[in-house]
Amino acid sequence: MRYKTKVTYVIHGEVYEPGAVLPPDIPDADLRYLKARKFTEPVDLTDKMDDGEGVLEDDGIMGIPGFRGMLPDMLKTSEEICKIRSKNEVCAYAENIGLDLWDGYKEKSLKELQEAVVNFQEEAEKEGQDDI
Repeated sequence: MRYKTKVTYVIHGEVYEPGAVLPPDIPDADLRYLKARKFTEPVDLTDKMDDGEGVLEDDGIMGIPGFRGMLPDMLKTSEEICKIRSKNEVCAYAENIGLDLWDGYKEKSLKELQEAVVNFQEEAEKEGQDDI
């Protein structure tokens, strides 16, 4: 089960604003605290996502499939992605932009995961520009 935060939550240098879906690797103690204080609500990721500006379809904005409502200024640059030092953080970021890397991520190196995210973003940006 995944949860959407009702408050600003910061973990591993990432900021999750109210309405953001929390990463799957959130510590159990943090999740218990947030749930006890009613700072979260369950969310079905197959439903439409809400970025605070209204409901967005799962195919994202500006014709970029898989970006699930992320605004371009919220995306990390390839340099920022390469600075991430945890496989879990790379996978959580990837999931937020519509790329699921969790299957077999333990067998892959951090560099391989980072490259997959960078390639995914570049391909999605190219597809979005082709539609203009």
